[in-house]
This record gives sequence, C-alpha cells and structure tokens, in this order.
Amino acid sequence: MARVIPLAPVLAAIARENSFSKAAEKLGVHQSAVSHRITQLEEALGFALFARTTRQITTTEYGKVLCAAALETVDVWDAAFDRLEKFRTEGTVRLSVASALAMKWVLPNLAAAQQAGLEIALDVNDRPVDFTRGTVDAAIRFGVGPYPGLHSSLLKKAEITPVASPGYVAGDRTFEEMIGSSDITLLKDAVGARDGTDFSWDYYAGQAGVTLDPQINALAFDRADLVLQAAINGMGIGLGRTLLIEGDIAQGFLKPVGPAIAMKSAYWLVCSPEFAGTERYELLLRWLSDQMK
Repeated sequence: MARVIPLAPVLAAIARENSFSKAAEKLGVHQSAVSHRITQLEEALGFALFARTTRQITTTEYGKVLCAAALETVDVWDAAFDRLEKFRTEGTVRLSVASALAMKWVLPNLAAAQQAGLEIALDVNDRPVDFTRGTVDAAIRFGVGPYPGLHSSLLKKAEITPVASPGYVAGDRTFEEMIGSSDITLLKDAVGARDGTDFSWDYYAGQAGVTLDPQINALAFDRADLVLQAAINGMGIGLGRTLLIEGDIAQGFLKPVGPAIAMKSAYWLVCSPEFAGTERYELLLRWLSDQMK
C-alpha cells in the first residue's frame, strides 16, 4: 500500500519551494506522489489550488488560504519538536551570552566546563533570546531580574569598578583628582547607560558621591569589552564590572582606580520552565554557580 503523505507538510513545502518537484525533494518522495496528493484534494474540494504550466505553478486564491494555514501548522509543529528537544537529559547545552561576557569570562572557562562533563555550545548574542523560537536552551542575562515568564536563577551579584592600565594612572593622584583633571578621558559603555542596568558613569558617580565634570573628555563604545580593551590600550579610565575585569586585573593589564560600588543588576541564568526541569539544566546551574563563587 502506498504511503499517504500528510497534507499540511505537502502544502507547506510547495508554498516554500513554489515547485512540485522541489517540494517532493524536500519531503523525500517522488514528484508524482505530491502531484497525486494535490489532485485528490482538488477533486474533493471541487476547485483548483494551483494553476500549472510546463514551467511553473501559480497558487490560486483558494490555494493561498490553504497554504497559509499549512505553513502556520507546520511552524507550530516544528516549534513543538524544538521544545521537546530541551527535555533530553544528555548532550550539548546551547547557551546564549552577551559578547562581553563571552569574551571576558565564558571562553576562558570553557575548558573547566568540559572537565565537569558539560558540553556547551555558545550563542553569542547581545539581544534577549526568544525561547519559543530556535534551539537555545538557556541564557545568562545581566540585569535587575527576575524575568517574568522565564525560570530565573540568580548566579552572582555585581559590582562596578573604574579601571585603567597601570601606566595610564601612574602617580599619587586620588580618584577624585583624576576624574576632575582635563588630561583624563572617561571610557563609556553607551548601551549600559540606556538599557536599565545602571552600568554607567552617572550611576557610579551618584553612588560613590563624586562629581563628574560635564566638560571631561569621554569616548563611548557599544560593548563593555570594547571599553575594557580601550582601557588596556591606555586610552582612558573605563568602567568594569564583576566577571569582566578579574582576569585582566590578575594578569596586570588593568588595575582598579576607584572604589567598587554594588549594583542593582546581577547575573541570572534564565530558561524556559521546561528546560529548568531537566538534568542538563541542573548540571549547567551547578557548574556556573561553582565557577562564579
């Protein structure tokens, strides 16, 4: 008995490929099987779904209605199977992290993850992940948190600290004297100043009780790791935060030049409620918590 091909995948494939033969190739069946299935449907409905010529097919108004419904149906099924993948107890964890955290903390610690039996595939993305689409399992977010609709676990509270290369701040000047000097440049994270995380010089100055000269030289960047690299290169004093600066300080590339100030924002591990119930999530959370102590 010939295998009956479900209609939704057939119509969706034709809509995407605009070709019976290419649709059949995607579905792994013969073109005749696709043509026969569509002919059966058209005969049952009493009208044509596609206008056929020797070179191309054109979707009729009736066909457009059914193809749109088929595409929506198939997309829902694909998303459902993607979500089912998150219930697996073994395999790679797909972790989304912002570029600064990826460069400054995650990459240097990936070897330790492997030693802990954890295989991580990084998705480096500065935009929040939509867990209802795609295959990302979890993400590390920096913000006030928690995040409504997601399972959120606090990983580490953060502090904000002014840093500079040792050569840039040579001398006995206090921090207040440095930021009031015309020969000092402040390095700013433009995104941190507007994304609600309070990762900004204005927040730091307010909490530290110091006054920033509005005329002070400043350079702005769109990523926190670029701010730190500019500081390493002797371009000015940058703001650093927990997890992003410890490595560079330990290696002598940077040094704190002002007091550390506690932030309202922190690092959170977020994921869908489904993934939070898996062994892979527990292993990831345990490893991140241990590494961030």
